[in-house]
Amino acid sequence: MEKEKQTKVERSQGANDTQLTAEQEAQARAELIKEHNLRFYTEGCEVPADALKPIRAGRLKGMSDVNPMWRMKRMTEIFGPIGFGWKYEIVKQWTEAYGNEVKCFCIVNLYVRDPETKEWSEPIPGSGGSAIVSMESKGAYVNDEGYKMALTDALSIAMKPLGIGGNIWYGPKATGHNESKYETYTQANQAQQSGQPQGAAAVAFTGAQLNQAIQEMNAATTEEQFTAIWDKWAKASPAMAQQGTEFYKAACAKINAIKNPAAQ
Repeated sequence: MEKEKQTKVERSQGANDTQLTAEQEAQARAELIKEHNLRFYTEGCEVPADALKPIRAGRLKGMSDVNPMWRMKRMTEIFGPIGFGWKYEIVKQWTEAYGNEVKCFCIVNLYVRDPETKEWSEPIPGSGGSAIVSMESKGAYVNDEGYKMALTDALSIAMKPLGIGGNIWYGPKATGHNESKYETYTQANQAQQSGQPQGAAAVAFTGAQLNQAIQEMNAATTEEQFTAIWDKWAKASPAMAQQGTEFYKAACAKINAIKNPAAQ
């Protein structure tokens, strides 16, 4: 009887060991699948310090611009020369007038080829924009590189889902989330150098400010009022005017409503 009990215990332990091994194998397979899916993201997410340029003035002060040539270089390192390992097509370019200012926009489709399978991807879309005519204190400034800058912007957006420069927006060195091509990557270092607590550097605007800004924007009925309200809050709180914030969304909805009243 005692021997029979011992045999049952050994069988039970053997079954547990087999089950544990199966679970471990399943976890290992899941990790391999994850690593395979992230292979391009992992290769391109880290941005070297020499590819980052701090923005020291304007609405984007304190944020950073990623050198576009670094993106091109990293794409070439991962996929191969452009035209052979990756390529893009310009889908659409156009301009829009905002008062006395003119903006240009660009939509592209990006394609990459898997270095292992040699299979080309489906189109990866990206959109970008820049200014062509800007009103400054001395009059109108014409930017003859507006279309080029809009194209560069669109390509950076298309490359983002592949993970190119991903750690700027998400990762251990990121200080927040921003859907524009800029990120406050220098805040922690600046806070340490100045002796300022890091939490203080991250505070951009209060809920009361956001609610007031949205209320004022919703009350605008003309482009002049829209511009005045936008400039006011963009100057008071640049972070509030960044793409993806609730104030930014309210502003987009308002300018569309002002320009296309029949569609409302």
